[in-house]
Amino acid sequence: MTVLSRYLLREFGRAAVACIVGFLVLFLLIDFVASAEKLLRYKAGLSEIGWYYLSRLPGVFVMVSPVGTLLAVLVSVSLLVRNNELTAMFSGGMSLARVCLPILAGCALISAVSLLCSEVLAPPANRRSREIERLRVRPGKLAAQFSGNRYWMRGKEGILSAQVVDAPSRSLQGFQYFELDREFRPVRRVESRKARLLPDGDWELREGKERRFADGSVVEAFDLRTYRFPETIEGFLEGETPPEEMTYSQISRYVAEVRRKGYEATRHETDLHAKIVYPLLNVIIAMLGIPFALRSPRSGGVWRSIGLGLLVGFACWVVLYACLSLGRKGVMPPPLAAWLPAALYAGAGAFLFRGVGR
Repeated sequence: MTVLSRYLLREFGRAAVACIVGFLVLFLLIDFVASAEKLLRYKAGLSEIGWYYLSRLPGVFVMVSPVGTLLAVLVSVSLLVRNNELTAMFSGGMSLARVCLPILAGCALISAVSLLCSEVLAPPANRRSREIERLRVRPGKLAAQFSGNRYWMRGKEGILSAQVVDAPSRSLQGFQYFELDREFRPVRRVESRKARLLPDGDWELREGKERRFADGSVVEAFDLRTYRFPETIEGFLEGETPPEEMTYSQISRYVAEVRRKGYEATRHETDLHAKIVYPLLNVIIAMLGIPFALRSPRSGGVWRSIGLGLLVGFACWVVLYACLSLGRKGVMPPPLAAWLPAALYAGAGAFLFRGVGR
């Protein structure tokens, strides 16, 4: 690595550390202001509050790293332009691609750290933070547990289980209810392909069957039937495991299991692809930031390029989450919903690079 390459990488690294740490602190401060009243209402100790926010750091880093990387690119490149350092490098025979290579290498390093954090640190840390929140912020609420690629919840009179939790429609797929007596012996088993909680508190079950063990294990099938269970769907919604608490392999196995049983896995398949796409944004979004910084004039160029670049970054974020939302709802194929924004950003960055290089 040449002296100039080390210099460019060092300048970008300093800006990246400052920007990402700044966004981390800002995010946690805003979250603390919004959640302090809830945390203190149940007399959570300082150590618990500290562990709660410490556990959130890996997940927040994965979330804010693309924005921090974009801002670091804009700041470092704009300062090089304003100080005529890039002009001197170009005069010395360095090409635009050669100048940008160390910066893109730094972005790739951040992308690798983000991917590693998303797979290794963030899932257990996010689970830990949710456990603290559940015990201290909303104590006493019953929540389902994810085990064996299914959700399980111990109710007042039995055990409820579901294969898929669909929070937007407040429904369950692959629903099972095991009613038990006081000595934990099975009384009946009710299962259905889809279950939905009605406004009056009844459960609407479709394509199911009921087995009563006291009647010699007689099985009765039905197409549509309502039941009155003492449990509500809130426990499943509270206990639903978000993709931030699962690794890529865990989501992949869950999607395969859900598909094998014939249920819809569109939402989780979209999250599966997003697990890879999101860390890569650290590199892809830099391809948009560099041309904006290079186009800035010397007078006031730094702040103008930062403002314009962040506006573009916000627009990219909106496009990404809009596509992911469409993918989760089945409007777009999951691979297309996750990878289309990245392809658009990369194409736009390549086009802008061509314009700058002319």
